[in-house]
Amino acid sequence: MMNTGRLTARLLLDPPLDGALNMARDEALLELRTLPTLRFYRWSKPTLSLGYFQKASDLPLDAARARGCEIVRRTTGGKAILHEHELTYSICLPETGVFTGDPAESMETLHTSLLNELAQQSGQTVSLRKESVMTSDIAQSEWCFEDSSPLDIALEGRKLLGSAARRRKGWVLFHGSLVLTAPQETPRIGALGAEPDIPRLVRAFEQGTQYTFAEGSWTPEELSSAKRIAKEKFALDSFTLLR
Repeated sequence: MMNTGRLTARLLLDPPLDGALNMARDEALLELRTLPTLRFYRWSKPTLSLGYFQKASDLPLDAARARGCEIVRRTTGGKAILHEHELTYSICLPETGVFTGDPAESMETLHTSLLNELAQQSGQTVSLRKESVMTSDIAQSEWCFEDSSPLDIALEGRKLLGSAARRRKGWVLFHGSLVLTAPQETPRIGALGAEPDIPRLVRAFEQGTQYTFAEGSWTPEELSSAKRIAKEKFALDSFTLLR
């Protein structure tokens, strides 16, 4: 008989952190692969994150710095995101069950599990973009939320949530941004318009996975690793501005 029991995984609710440490903590999850983990986090100050392959010279970095933004580079692809009024998530799991195979299919599973909950919390129509036209898209924009893809979550035709993935040694990390209020740089994008109900979002993630998430804490090894990664990688201009 097939075992239909759910697996227990860890839920991490982090305080707002600087950009380098936020990215380093996600990297530590994938580097150490200690436990299947769902993490929610925010940013201690406005932060401009660049996609891994994006050219720094294509973005208004001086203007971002002038308004007090930190600048970091993600290790996932895509275009630039201004992390300000948002809730960010990461989920790091072994590539088993519904997460076996193509990460795009796994991302679609995750995003689909969030649709009903985000529609209820926003009070508006929420759907996967698929092939529909997005009113928030701008041709050749360097901003992620103005350049949507079919698996992005749309609110009334405007991008609300996007994710990216990275794989390592049989595990996959997804992280993504849920916009609460659109930043001044990208005023046309979608926004939830309210403080999110995180326990309900956790239940939505549980519906899209084989896991039940129980609140836990970082291990000392993970915290030490994240601190090292931030110092040696994400806090360095040689990484952030490498392109």
